Amino acid sequence: MGHALLERWKPTREDPWDRSAASHLFRRAGFGAGPRTLERALAEGVEATLESLCAPRGHDPALFEGIESLLASGNHELLRAWWMALLLGDGDPLGERVTLFWHDHFATSIAKVDDVRLMHRQNLALRELGLGDFRKLLHALAKDPAMLVWLDGNENRRGQPNENFAREVLELFALGIGKYDERDIQEAARAFTGWGTDGRRFVVRKDWHDGGTKTIFGKTGDFDGDDVLELVLAHPACPRFVARRLIEEFVAVEPERAVVDALAGELVANAWSIRKTLRTLLASKLFFARDARRARIASPVELVVGTQLALELSLAPLEAAEAAARMGQALFRPPSVKGWDGGRTWINAGPWLERVNSGLAVAESFASGARELSPAPRSTADAARTALDRLLADSADPELARAVSATAEAAASPNAALGDALALILTAPEYHLA
Repeated sequence: MGHALLERWKPTREDPWDRSAASHLFRRAGFGAGPRTLERALAEGVEATLESLCAPRGHDPALFEGIESLLASGNHELLRAWWMALLLGDGDPLGERVTLFWHDHFATSIAKVDDVRLMHRQNLALRELGLGDFRKLLHALAKDPAMLVWLDGNENRRGQPNENFAREVLELFALGIGKYDERDIQEAARAFTGWGTDGRRFVVRKDWHDGGTKTIFGKTGDFDGDDVLELVLAHPACPRFVARRLIEEFVAVEPERAVVDALAGELVANAWSIRKTLRTLLASKLFFARDARRARIASPVELVVGTQLALELSLAPLEAAEAAARMGQALFRPPSVKGWDGGRTWINAGPWLERVNSGLAVAESFASGARELSPAPRSTADAARTALDRLLADSADPELARAVSATAEAAASPNAALGDALALILTAPEYHLA
């Protein structure tokens, strides 16, 4: 059964398809948008914009050239810059947004894997499969060499089962706490014995596998790893778990249970297609609700890429990746198997200082003339309007807008006014909401 909040949102006079709605869509289904993209979306309408965002898209092939020399270098900083180049390139905003989402969900870190080729291969799998059938994604990630190194697959053998991988499949990847018991973990770990790596290949070592009878979720059989994954996917909690994660990421932090159940039904009806399910979610009344807009704290990657798109900064990918890392989100290096905690941890004292310093540096680059907007502001008043329009046109607090205007109009030149206006906005708490 569906839910009223998942019905298609239709613009009205009271709730129109305007800059607020369009900006919200681009922030959540990607990382933001520049002025020309927003104007085109407003002209084309919500349905055409949604179709464009949700359609399969590709990146500029040049962004994939030279990857072999990068991988051969073994330099994970360059790998981080390569992914940031895809994010900044904006060739496939929803695809990259979903890739980042799954990187956090199936969190794996170079800190332990210590192999850029394996991390790159996993990233490609998340990008290729992330908008497809979740069942295929789960099976692929369970056999991913980087994942198996990260979660000690090579330590899991008959007679000495290592529970790390089995525990995370149940707790973090597919079901959630409370939907299984410790016996299920122990038996699942036995089923996964023998799954590991040989160099950079996934292997099943039959002589390490425990072929005995196992009981998982009340079902008994000579289960292996693939059987466990199928049992997990057949568990009624699995589609609900995935649906909740999608709503938390793309809409709201605390979704209603009835909405989760309805979206879980959509997921199953769509043959577990993430793209089709997200298309329903992104078009819904739930998504476009006023209280869903600017309702959560932007991650460092969202902040860096969103600012680049809004101000057309042409950031160097390595510089952008390092900025996000200083703010607490180093790509390919989530802090634990749980990924990044997010939320208010993004604005703890250290990360907040980095956010402020980064915003001030961007503002100074415009004030000094090192960077320019096109078209350039013609007056101090125009500078204030331009800064607000680029960064907070959809949600500027009237008091902040007045402060921006007063500060800009007191400046000695349009460039100085633009720098002052940007400094106020980029360091304002409301700009850091997505």
